[in-house]
Amino acid sequence: MSKAKRYNPNSPATASDAAHALRYGLKGLLLYILPFPALIAGIVALIRGDIAGTLVTGGAFAAYMLAAHIARHGFKHEGEYKRRQIARAPRAPFKTVAAIVIAVTTTLLANLGANYSLPAAMVLGGVAFLGFTLSYGLDPRRDKTGNISGYGVSVEEVLAALEQAEVRITAIDHAKRKITNPDYQQRLHRITGKARQILNTIEEDPVRLSHARKFLKVYLEGAKKVTEGYVKSSSNHIGTTAALETDFSNVLNAIETTFEEQHTKLLSNDNFDLDVQIEVLEQQLKR
Repeated sequence: MSKAKRYNPNSPATASDAAHALRYGLKGLLLYILPFPALIAGIVALIRGDIAGTLVTGGAFAAYMLAAHIARHGFKHEGEYKRRQIARAPRAPFKTVAAIVIAVTTTLLANLGANYSLPAAMVLGGVAFLGFTLSYGLDPRRDKTGNISGYGVSVEEVLAALEQAEVRITAIDHAKRKITNPDYQQRLHRITGKARQILNTIEEDPVRLSHARKFLKVYLEGAKKVTEGYVKSSSNHIGTTAALETDFSNVLNAIETTFEEQHTKLLSNDNFDLDVQIEVLEQQLKR
């Protein structure tokens, strides 16, 4: 499966990251370019004083741009769905909605703007819907479950654990953007990158979830809280104190080291001293 992971605000960490980000970052940009003839027609109609024509063509341009924006949301969710081995299907059918908006807009533009008969305009709308579907497809509708049934854990259990972990990782990413120290940003990037590697490891062998559940909850939640706490503390003062900087740096060191160790232990199915390490980190987080 793909090992793609997001890195913001800096560039992706691996070639597969860059390829994934580039593919889904550029996908659908053509949808923003194709409606410009409608914009030009609207400007021409306005110059001629054709208010009705301006409203029709201008409205069509706006609707096409809205559809492009909706579709891009769908491409983003589709990219996340495809890069994971175990994932829920996107709940919001963004691509399907975009295709419908394009079809309806094309129908109305042909009928009201180009004076096509309604049946002919509907045919053009259907062609637009088909063109979008053939070019971009519609939204995935089935959850990707791999072969979870053979591992003694339920689909819902694995999906819930992965989703909760991803929420915590995303929160760390958001907090990281508010930190100006480049060293801390890089270390937090390595932490979230390693966390996503651990999630990939669980996807490849869901039985590992039983070994990693407490780790994911304590460490990811701890990393999230301490990062958000550092951001809050530093924003409430003109400058951060030396004690705060030292404590935050020490906790980052502990989290980064243990993430690396836990990933190795999961790959070797070794969780012998995990609980001891978690207790040590809990004490550091309290301080």
